[in-house]
Amino acid sequence: MTSPASEGVPIRATTVSLTFFLALLFGCSNSATVEKSWVNQEIHTRDLQGVLVLAMANNAEGRRAFEEEFTGALIKHGVHAVASYPLKGGTDITREDVITMAAEAEVDTVLITLFAGRDETAVLHPGRKYYAWAPIYGRDYYGSGRVYGVPYQVGQSADFWAEHKSVHLTAKLYEISSEKRLWQVNSGMEDGSDVAAMRSAFIASFMKDLADQGLVD
Repeated sequence: MTSPASEGVPIRATTVSLTFFLALLFGCSNSATVEKSWVNQEIHTRDLQGVLVLAMANNAEGRRAFEEEFTGALIKHGVHAVASYPLKGGTDITREDVITMAAEAEVDTVLITLFAGRDETAVLHPGRKYYAWAPIYGRDYYGSGRVYGVPYQVGQSADFWAEHKSVHLTAKLYEISSEKRLWQVNSGMEDGSDVAAMRSAFIASFMKDLADQGLVD
């Protein structure tokens, strides 16, 4: 994935919400898959001092829950990470707010998570045939009695189409001073009803890519 080395920190929080993973789904999958990943190789030459964790949302509780869990996961991997919501609550976050919060937290990067969209895919599920076994009695070559089993169909289900819904999130890491984008990952998973499990699945996919890129241990 090619991308410009510099992209400004978003000016204002998008109105799409962290309710995205807070009000979802019918849940057939419990894991999120990395769909695209990109890293600015300059990141390996920088002496970065910590990260501000920011979840863009129009739901304050969703923002808090996501930031707390993502911050905790980063800290477990030895990263100096600070959740942003205690520094400025609400959901209307500006570029100036990011700079101010980062200075207060004494960190030099910001990790922003935001909603990236939903989609639906029609999938054909083939029908199935069901069988039972009927015993047949007979004699073998030596005249001994034997019981044989012969299968016969007892039922069948028809083919059917089903709509599979998925949701996608993006995480982006910026250097505060230069506003350069240092890392980005897009992940997706099938919609589900367990909000906490879905949040954890996305964070796990982000952490895995950070490890794959050599950014965390």
